[in-house]
Amino acid sequence: MAKAAVARTGTVKQKTAVAAQAAIGVAQPSAAYAVAPPLPAAGAWLVYRDQFLNSSAQAQISEIRKGAPASNLIGAAEALRLPRERVYDLIGLSASTAKRKLAKDEMLDPLMTERLTRIGAIEKLAEDTFGDPVLASQWLQAANVGMGNVTPLSMLDTEIGCREVSRVLNAIAYGGAA
Repeated sequence: MAKAAVARTGTVKQKTAVAAQAAIGVAQPSAAYAVAPPLPAAGAWLVYRDQFLNSSAQAQISEIRKGAPASNLIGAAEALRLPRERVYDLIGLSASTAKRKLAKDEMLDPLMTERLTRIGAIEKLAEDTFGDPVLASQWLQAANVGMGNVTPLSMLDTEIGCREVSRVLNAIAYGGAA
């Protein structure tokens, strides 16, 4: 977490320095400070995820029953920096069914939607804990001794696994023993 704070502070200082230099007419190479835009599907997934997580329990239940757009599968994969097939596995969807749903722009069924939003909740918790989506993704994909030397990501296909990953993330965030 300290590295993320240092990196953010450094970025803010760089931007402030660039703005100050631009104000007095010092030319700066723009490529050195360019930030790649987020992938379109990942951005749409993050908006959907955050709106879902910030809504009431009743609205969440209604959204799960309605189903999520299949395109969220691609967005979740991009945001987590995973192959699409790994996300399909986590929510219990075969690759052929996922590809058909994506091609026809169909909605996911309630069970798949609930699993996907549960993974989204863990993804958000990891981002909040580490202060950076890249660090969160790396942590989710790294073997964790406290979880039996498996990756936290591998546990997200079950409710119990999600609770365990959530417990460890909260311990990291608040200084408790994992």
